Amino acid sequence: MKLVIADDEYLIRASLVSMINDFESSWDIVGEATNGEELVKLVREHKPNIAIVDIRMPKLSGLEAIRIGKEESPLTKWVILSGFSDFTCAQEAMKLGASEYLLKPINPSELEHALFTTYKDNKEVSILLNQQFENSLFALCNGLTTIKNEDRSSLFHYGWFTGATILWDTAISGKRLTELQSEFYDELRLSIYNQLEYGMNVAMLALPNGELAVIGAWDCNKCPEGRQYVYRFFENMKLISERYSNNEVKVTTLQTNDCHGFEELNGRLEQLQRWSCLRVVCGIGQSLDYHDLKKEASIPVRVLSSTLLCSIRNHSQDRIYLHYQKSVGELEAVLHKADPLSKETMRKSIILFLRYTLGADISPNASDHQWLLGLKSYGENFLREKKMKEHSSGDLIKQVTSYIEEHYMDDIGIGLIASQLNVTANYLSALFQKKTGVMFVKYLTNLRMLKAKELLIHTNLQVKQVAEMVGYYSTRHFTKLFTEAYGSYPSDYRKNQM
Repeated sequence: MKLVIADDEYLIRASLVSMINDFESSWDIVGEATNGEELVKLVREHKPNIAIVDIRMPKLSGLEAIRIGKEESPLTKWVILSGFSDFTCAQEAMKLGASEYLLKPINPSELEHALFTTYKDNKEVSILLNQQFENSLFALCNGLTTIKNEDRSSLFHYGWFTGATILWDTAISGKRLTELQSEFYDELRLSIYNQLEYGMNVAMLALPNGELAVIGAWDCNKCPEGRQYVYRFFENMKLISERYSNNEVKVTTLQTNDCHGFEELNGRLEQLQRWSCLRVVCGIGQSLDYHDLKKEASIPVRVLSSTLLCSIRNHSQDRIYLHYQKSVGELEAVLHKADPLSKETMRKSIILFLRYTLGADISPNASDHQWLLGLKSYGENFLREKKMKEHSSGDLIKQVTSYIEEHYMDDIGIGLIASQLNVTANYLSALFQKKTGVMFVKYLTNLRMLKAKELLIHTNLQVKQVAEMVGYYSTRHFTKLFTEAYGSYPSDYRKNQM
């Protein structure tokens, strides 16, 4: 996107150029003007997307230059600069069609906001803002930064959010599952790209336990249609999820409903992770509402049964035979005490879950006695006969840390590594934290920051290049994490080491 700057003071122009170059956008500064006549020539030649114009300049004032420039380039948008608050000039500028009015000295965040707001209908700007939102949300959800570090006026404090965690129930594992989920994620990404509008944000990110979350956000004051845009995307996400549900896979979404501010959203996401097993008794392969899950969570027999069934599934995938059989025994005891009506309402949902997650040959019409017998038989036959290399917990974590060391610069997550090791993401995440003392994401981030320090000290690479070499394609996000870790900007850290 082309941009021109017009100001008769060299230091102001240099400052603007420096600020704009630091923004994560593709602004191409095609020219600088020192007076109104030079500005008109630049506008005539380049037809810029945006012109930043000082009101008071020699030869032609900013206002006069805009009048002429509008005829030369009708699609150019204008951002006005002034060294003092001049209501009359500001009013005149707005009459001419100026989009923003900024007072000197220019604040970088105000300038960035003005540029984005002025060019809000541009797809590239919407994508950039959305990526910044996703980066910040990932850092907040994974404990890499805190809400205190977010500007009080930011969306994270006063905006509205809605989110969903997405759960796959299937007996498919390994490379085939990784490829299938990758296709699903790519389709969701494409849907975000196609449906993104100014006034909405949508992020896809991994939660600390490896589950996928999709979060939408909007600001009712800035864009009344924001909620409508976000919910339109979630309707499309529901259709995509339904397409991936077949005779081998069931995709379930757990919804937060509307939340005011990040803290309420995060609280609900954490609660959904605790309630995720309730899908077993509610029925997999559908969208489950936060308030409906809350009701289910108040019924002890449903909570206990669903928790034990998830444990059985996890122990099966992780090949922990003794724990598997212990959970089956505990489940049998819980159901033995349950009233017949409670058992009957859960039975079909439970059998569906077992057929999809274990691949167990259990009739949809099996009685409780029959499907429990089937679970025991499955454990005795399948788990013992399965030919695969057994790993101790230490071996697993060693493989994970080795993988991180080799691939820290890539887009990796606990879910991807768990699939390659044929264990569940929950199991690997909990085991990793137990053995290393930190969550996977923090371990990965700490390693990336250490590698970044080495590059800053021992090379002359630009900060942007250093960020990319350690796995970050947003310099702003990298700088934020680096500052959080070491208390100084990457550029300042380098200077202090010289």
